[in-house]
Parts: sequence; C-alpha cells; structure tokens
Amino acid sequence: MYQLETKINLRVKNIILKIIKAGDYITVTAIAKELGISSRTILRELPAVEKWLLGRGCRLEKKSGVGIRISGNSESRNNMINLLDEEKEEKLYTPKERQTIICSELLQNQEPVKLYTFTRILDVAEGTISNDLDKLEEWLGKQGVILIRKPGLGVYIEGDEDKIRKCMINLIYENLNENYLLGLIRKNISKEQVPVSNTELIARSRLLNLVNSNTIHELENLVHQAEEQIGYNLADSAVVGLIVHLAIAIQRIRKNEDIVMDKKFMEELTGCEEYAVAERLALEIEDIFDIKVPLDEIGYITMHIKGSKNIRVNDRKSTKSIGNSELIDLSKEIIKIAENETGKFLSQNEKLLAGLVNHLGPAISRLKMNLEIRNPLYKEIKAHYPELLMLAEKCIQSIEKNIGIKMPETEIAYIAMHLGAALENSQISPKRIFRAAVACATGIGTSSLLATRIEKMYNNIEVIDIVSILNLRDEWLKEKGIEFIISSVGIDECSVPVVIVNPLLFEDDKSRIDIIVEQLKSTSPGQSANRKRTLNLKEKMLELNYFSNAITDILDNFFFVENRQAKAVEQLMDFINDTVCKSCTDKELLIRDLKDREEKGGTYISEYNLLLLHCRTKAIDKIQFGIIRINREIICSGGTGKQKIDFAAVILAPENSNKYLLETISHVSGMLVDQPEFVNVLKNGSRDEAFEQLCGILEDFYKQKNDRYLKDSN
Repeated sequence: MYQLETKINLRVKNIILKIIKAGDYITVTAIAKELGISSRTILRELPAVEKWLLGRGCRLEKKSGVGIRISGNSESRNNMINLLDEEKEEKLYTPKERQTIICSELLQNQEPVKLYTFTRILDVAEGTISNDLDKLEEWLGKQGVILIRKPGLGVYIEGDEDKIRKCMINLIYENLNENYLLGLIRKNISKEQVPVSNTELIARSRLLNLVNSNTIHELENLVHQAEEQIGYNLADSAVVGLIVHLAIAIQRIRKNEDIVMDKKFMEELTGCEEYAVAERLALEIEDIFDIKVPLDEIGYITMHIKGSKNIRVNDRKSTKSIGNSELIDLSKEIIKIAENETGKFLSQNEKLLAGLVNHLGPAISRLKMNLEIRNPLYKEIKAHYPELLMLAEKCIQSIEKNIGIKMPETEIAYIAMHLGAALENSQISPKRIFRAAVACATGIGTSSLLATRIEKMYNNIEVIDIVSILNLRDEWLKEKGIEFIISSVGIDECSVPVVIVNPLLFEDDKSRIDIIVEQLKSTSPGQSANRKRTLNLKEKMLELNYFSNAITDILDNFFFVENRQAKAVEQLMDFINDTVCKSCTDKELLIRDLKDREEKGGTYISEYNLLLLHCRTKAIDKIQFGIIRINREIICSGGTGKQKIDFAAVILAPENSNKYLLETISHVSGMLVDQPEFVNVLKNGSRDEAFEQLCGILEDFYKQKNDRYLKDSN
C-alpha cells in the first residue's frame, strides 16, 4: 500500500490550491503573480506538486502556450482541498531564504552574532551556515562591505555607512518585488499578497525589520507633501525608492549611525531647488519621529529626490519646453543613431524625445551621484529583446563620452524600452520622405550609379528624378517638389540646397547628406506643385513605345571588345572614337566631350575594377553602350596615377536624347552597382553571355513599366 507523506512544503501547498481554484488552465506567470514569488520558483516546485497529486490519484495537465491544470471534476478538486487542509507543513528554508535572514540580522546588529544563533533560527547545522556565509561574503564584497568572522566572538560586518545602507536597500529589492512594497506603502497588502510559506514569512518579516511598517505609512504622507512642493508627481518606483531610503535612514539615525558626504558635493547640492524640498521634509521627519536629521543626511535626501523619475501631472512649473537644451541634444543624438541603425524614421516622434529627456535627467543625476539604477524588467528585456539592448548600447556611447560615466546594463535596458516602443509605433506611423534629385554633368551613367547607391542606403530619401545639371530649372524643381539635390559635380546657382558627393557614396559623402537631411527636418515636406495627370490609354501606349524604342536602340548599338594595349584613359577614349565614330569631325567632338566630362570627375568603382566613361554629345545620333575588356593598370585622366582596370563601361548618348532613352540607359548603368552577377559576366563572360544579361535587365525594366501602367488603369 502506498504510504502518503505526512508533510508538505507550504509553498507547494499554496501552488496546488491556486491551480485547483483556477478550475481551468492557469499560467505559471499568473500563479507567481498571485503568490508574490517568481515564475522560476513555481517551476522549481512543480515536480513536488506533481508528486503529491500522483500520490492522490490525480495528475497535472500541461498545455504549451495555455498553462497548467489539475485533472478531475469539481468534486475531486474539493476533496483535494480537504486533503490539503489536513497536511502538516514542513519547515524548510531555501539557501536564498537562509542567506536573506542571516544578512538582515547582521545589517541590523551592531554587535557580533554567534553562529549558534543562526543554527537555532534556521534549524540547520553550522556547516550549512558556514556555506551560506561564504555566499553572503561574496555578495557583500561586491558592494564594498566586509564580512568579519571571528571564532568565539561571532560574525559581523564592517563598511562605510553609505555602503551598508546600500546593502540594506539591495537586500530589500532583491527579495521583495516593487509591487509588494508599493502595496505595503498603500496599506493594501491582502491575504493573497502575504508570503506563501512560513519560511518566506519569517524571511520577509525579518527583512521588513529593516524598515518599520508604521514608519513607511507615515513617510508616504510626507512624500506626497514633498511632491506638492516640487510641483510634479513622482513615478511609483521613485516613491517606493524614496520611502525605503528614508525609512532606513530613520532606523540608522536612531542607532547613531550617521552618513557623511563630501563637503564640495554637499555645497553643490545646497544650490539645487530639490535641497529646499529635502530641508522641509527633514523638518517634518524630525517632528514626527523625534530625531535630529544631520545636514549630510539632508544632502542624501536631496540626491534621492534629484535622481527620482517623475510623471509631470498638473505641473505648475511646466512650459512647452520638455527639458534643458543639453538633455534635448543628448536625446536627439540617441534618436539619430537609432534611425541610422534601424532605418526607421524616429526624428519626428515627439513622444520618444520627451520620454528620453524626462528619463535621462534623473538617470544621469543618479549616475553622477553614484546611486543605483534599478530596472525590474531588465532580465526579461535581456532574455527576450537582446537586439534592442544591442541597439541601445550603440546609442548611448556618445552620452557616456559626454558625461564621462559608463552606463550600467539596467539603464541601457531603460533606453531600449523607450526605443522599442517607438520602433513598434514606427511600423504604423507615417514616415517623412525627403524628395531629392540626382544630378551630374550628363544625366546618365554617374547619376544612375549615385541614385542606386542612395536607394540602397537611405529609406527616407526618394529620388524623384535623375537630371543633367544643364537641365536644372527652378520651375522644374518647384513642380517636382524637390527639397535638395545630390550631385556628383558642382552647381553654381540653385534655389534648393545642393550636396556634392562622390558617385560611389563614401562615408564623408553620407555625412554631408545626413547634415542636409537634418536641416530639412525642421521644414515642411516637399510636394509636387502640380498633381501628376492620369494618362489615358493612348498616352500610356505611346510612352511604352518610347521605352520599347529606347531598349531596341541600346541593344542594336551594344558593343563588346578588348583592348590590352591602352596605357592611359586618353588612349581608351581614342579607341572608343575609332569604334563608334566615322567622320574625323565627329571624333574630335567626341574626344572633347569625353574629356570635359572626365575633368568634372572620373568614375572608378574599385570593388569591381570598373571604369565608367560617359557623356552626352552631338558626335553621335544613336545611343552607344558597350564594354571594353582591359585587365591591366592604366594611367588615370590628367596623369594622376595608375589604377587596375578589368573593364570599362562606355555610355554615349546623343545630345538631344529624350527622357525615355535617358531613363532606360540610366537603369542599365545602375545595374553596374546593383547586380554583381551582371558585373561578373561583363568581366569574365563572353559577348553572347553579356548580351543575354543585358537583354534580361532591359526586359525586367520594360515589365516594370508595363505593370505600372496597368496598375494605374485599375
């Protein structure tokens, strides 16, 4: 016959009761919340729960994503409740509970405590206590407090008063969650919120000896009065933190354990507006608790008020400003880095900016004053949102340099929370798109490479058009709603900002674009002056025909040749002349136009060893696109040195080329950056393979145009 156990851990007992009373499935998180313990503790006790149930002919049913429940009808569940009432409770402390009790006793006692005292309280051997003290010594050491063990005398701790208080506060927060403390302050601790076993009851009651409950209730009223004087409400976590600090301070003052503050720092604090609030609070404390609050203690109260998070409700002092200029600048820097890292548009998110400013103020104050930053959600954020933590780490590097302080992970997690909320909202929030035109000397070749680079690197810049600087007109810019121009060559006069960059967009070039975009953020978005007219069927067919003719011209005039003799770019130009031009007049004109374009800035793509030679010229009447295989070092234009060139891409457009031809050839040149497989064939494949790739690119281009017109028709 199965012998039933006569004792059960009260924590296990309460877990079973919660599951029974739930009736249906209940999550581990919900049980943990109701019992005021961690989910990990619940999971640790589940094997004991299952063992007890199996001994009574029941079992625990688990359903992933739903929770757990006990099998059986309401009658069998009632029988189990009766059985639980008959169970005897087992007094068994966990190592964590033992260490909490030992630590709380040592922190409260000014005299050494003998090991016998702990063996009697905890009902364990001295060896167990000794092991617990080893763990405790390590924990205290991390906070600058020394554990002293002297045979025959006992155990006690030594350390500066501020570090001992810090240990007290950390011990409370590690063992009592913030909601429990808040409930204690609000005087609404219910039976469901009390410790769930007699061992936890002892551990928590001894812990709460560090802060008297009556003291806490009195301090709540004083803190609310302080909020009135400050002019804004403190966040709940800040209220809890301030009350816990004051309660411990009162206990320590009564034991004549005074805290000492650096005189220079104390002088700085006396000039803060929070100091006046702390002074008044200290006077109230003296009157109610019949103690004398030293000046240095007032300084520490000032620090905690200054480092408190707040919720600006009915703020009598509030204005339209969300914070001082330094905090705003730091917050904007965080947002800018987050934008660059994620590609999400966040700069116009006023809620994010205000949240960061209001958070960073007290956070930086706490860091500068060496106060601990607590984040009850840190472990969850680290476990479930590591990518947000990594983003926040990158974003706060500039702040760390600015304030000269390394931010703890708990603070980085707070920044991650702000960014995470904003990034979530950015999925549905409209994004500011900046309208730009890309310009070069010809409107082909280089400009298309540049436009392709911009589209790959920026998701908040729309390239409205690619244009030659010769065709730039103020009317056109206004009509298209162009906000700025990105150009590979200089533009003398222009009605919109111009940023000059290398067509391959190096880091310096991107910085210049970022500066322009940042300046434009304070302006109204650019819009087309005239709404684009909807084309009728005939007009659409005509435009498709123009694109079709452009594609045919490019394919008809494609050339694919080799030149292993050229030693300089100028010799390549002569070779191009001989390949595409017939008359001597045309050759001279083409050479001049090619050289003029090269003088404005050559285009060499080092990652492919590709040289791009292009221009618009009257020397030809048909578009010319071709590849020259070289595979050697040649002297650059103007004799500025040698470059290894595998092949040159040549684009020559007639001076009077229509926009359809220019758009089509620009698309082809853009593929020299956007499609590495196209480049590979041009470098290593045959003429037929290169021609086949070109046909595929142009076919896709035509399909895109055709699909767009069909979409417009629907």
